[in-house]
Amino acid sequence: MMLAVLLLVAIGLIIGIFIAGTVLSVISQLVIGLIIGGLARWMLPGPQSLGWFATALCGIVGSLVGGMLAHHVFGVQGLRETVLNVLCAMGVIWLLGRV
Repeated sequence: MMLAVLLLVAIGLIIGIFIAGTVLSVISQLVIGLIIGGLARWMLPGPQSLGWFATALCGIVGSLVGGMLAHHVFGVQGLRETVLNVLCAMGVIWLLGRV
């Protein structure tokens, strides 16, 4: 009986840590996307009619595309990866503005 209770507690802790880690990862991606998207909007000339949520989504998409390009195509990290993330986010914002 005691072993079953300990097993259930251990499983509950593992699931709880996984859920908490996933939630924190999503929150951090949103914050990073908002920062990258904000930088991209600031650097892109002209007015953009995007709200903060669309800006965050553009930043997240730009970060994902820029990160994949940086790692798999160019093999760079650090500041060069961040610059590529911002450039990709600028491209996404520009494309969204054209639609």
